[in-house]
Amino acid sequence: MKGKRTDQAESANPPREAGGRRRNADRSRRQILDAAERLFAERGYDGASLAQIGKEAQTSAALPAYFFGDKAELYRAAVVRLFADRDEALGPVCEQALEALGPDGGGLREGLRVLVSGYLSFLQGRPTFVQLMARDALDRERLEHMDLPRHSSVFQTGVYRFVSAIPTDEGPAFDADQLMVTIVALCFFPLEHDMTMLASMGYRARTEGYISRRADHVVDLLMHALSPRNLPTTTP
Repeated sequence: MKGKRTDQAESANPPREAGGRRRNADRSRRQILDAAERLFAERGYDGASLAQIGKEAQTSAALPAYFFGDKAELYRAAVVRLFADRDEALGPVCEQALEALGPDGGGLREGLRVLVSGYLSFLQGRPTFVQLMARDALDRERLEHMDLPRHSSVFQTGVYRFVSAIPTDEGPAFDADQLMVTIVALCFFPLEHDMTMLASMGYRARTEGYISRRADHVVDLLMHALSPRNLPTTTP
């Protein structure tokens, strides 16, 4: 049909960046994903448009659709990249926690400290992750139609390995899944509510001092839960 471009022609003549500069594909795609992650986190899925994302990315308004097709696919790509970055950050944390737990490390407390501090550090360094997950938790209807992993299998596997490596005399048998959920919950909540509950108490959760104190507190709680010598004795 006259006037209709072929796929080959579209690939040969992609949209230009804002200002008429010929785009670098990898750079432009990364800029769009960065902008999408920020705007979806700040405004939610419904509050961010492809045109706004293109403007935020300093590319043409047409470029997000050129790369990703529609907003749903751009959101998927942004979240998949975010989850991949999470796993890339937490994988080494789990290995370091195992080393700290071992005979040449500091034992259970030090292993837990590495695990908890590593997770808190990721959340602190990637605030968009906290914002996006909090928003998604309220958008259940849309999530039901999106086939995306919602937890870190890397972190889950790391916690399983950590639990299996704890010497039997260090603590009672316990559920590794529940330990992972507990660590996530105790770390995630303060950063999610940095501007609400924490701010009203005079804290800022995203400071190094608070993160360090939070890590110490979470480890103390876990040590009491996992070590029989720290549990209060009960009278039958």
